[in-house]
Amino acid sequence: MTATSLNELICRMFLGGDTLFPIEETTQLLEDGICDSLGLVQLAAEIEKRTPGIKIRDQEITHENFGTPGAILGFLATKTK
Repeated sequence: MTATSLNELICRMFLGGDTLFPIEETTQLLEDGICDSLGLVQLAAEIEKRTPGIKIRDQEITHENFGTPGAILGFLATKTK
């Protein structure tokens, strides 16, 4: 998954498809009110669907792994090694 595809997914799922919303690598998904903890679980499930071979365990959906788009991409990089 690329940064662009992740940002588009976040916009589609939580921002009504508003791709003009400024999502950066360091945007705080929970603190900035983009989504809530259930939203992170839904995002993880959607990432699993779109990324063959990736399985995200519930205990991996943490602020450290899913707090920002950059954290998500870093986490996914560890899953594909």
